[in-house]
Amino acid sequence: MRKAAGVLLNCLVSVALLSGCAAIDAASVPVAGQQKASLAAPEHVMLPADGRTIDLSIYRPVSAPLGAIFLSHGAGGSPARLELLIDRLRDAGFVVLAPLHGDALLIPEDRREDLRTALMTRIGDLQAVSAYSAQAFPDLPYGAVGHSYGSLIGLIGGGALQMFDARVPRIEAVASFSSPGIIPGLTEPEGRLETVAVPTLMITGTADTVEPFALDPQSHATYFERQPAGDRTLLVINGASHDFVYGEEAHYDEAMDLLVTFLRAELLDDAAAATSLASAQTGSGITIRR
Repeated sequence: MRKAAGVLLNCLVSVALLSGCAAIDAASVPVAGQQKASLAAPEHVMLPADGRTIDLSIYRPVSAPLGAIFLSHGAGGSPARLELLIDRLRDAGFVVLAPLHGDALLIPEDRREDLRTALMTRIGDLQAVSAYSAQAFPDLPYGAVGHSYGSLIGLIGGGALQMFDARVPRIEAVASFSSPGIIPGLTEPEGRLETVAVPTLMITGTADTVEPFALDPQSHATYFERQPAGDRTLLVINGASHDFVYGEEAHYDEAMDLLVTFLRAELLDDAAAATSLASAQTGSGITIRR
């Protein structure tokens, strides 16, 4: 990790994650009463890592889990803000392991990390939570899901940005809600995203913009286009914004169905899900690229 920190300081100069790796949204703070009551509240594990403590939320399905998911929230976000997504994953039989990253708005300002610093601690969270998952759920297949900044962390676990040496071999698939955009010096030059070694699904939208690196919604597709052909799928949701993940926009249920189908196909070796995913076609609300 020391080597990776040196790389980070060299490649992130004047621009950087501090001002826009992902949009920090007031909606990142959970609203009281939004959480569903049908599933149990998360367990909290205070996980030691690199001299600090990670607040890890563990969301279990009702029955015995079929697979495990590392979930990385967006800049300033939190697991609680993603509970609609989490409940869909739990309903599908997955246990979700979601750390509260150091840049979360729920953390008091005097202890909160800026987005530049948070890159390294987020990578540390990925490593620590993945190691914990290997001990707590050793027999379960393991994948990653992320939103925006969290998408980048999931892809790093899947083999992107090899200068960080942070590939998690247990991760078998990565699903991304949008991206932080193309970041000069980090995701550029070309070649840094091409090393993803697992199947991927990206969900973005025609109104998905993030300042300053993704002013054009099409820029998110660059992540898809630079990953190895064959094991990649892109869903472009008509009218969807960067906040699509929160479940307040059209076509959310359709996209969630495709997400669950992807995870079942890739993590659970579900032949019916694989067939369904392969046969899914572009419709009026969702464009599918492969």
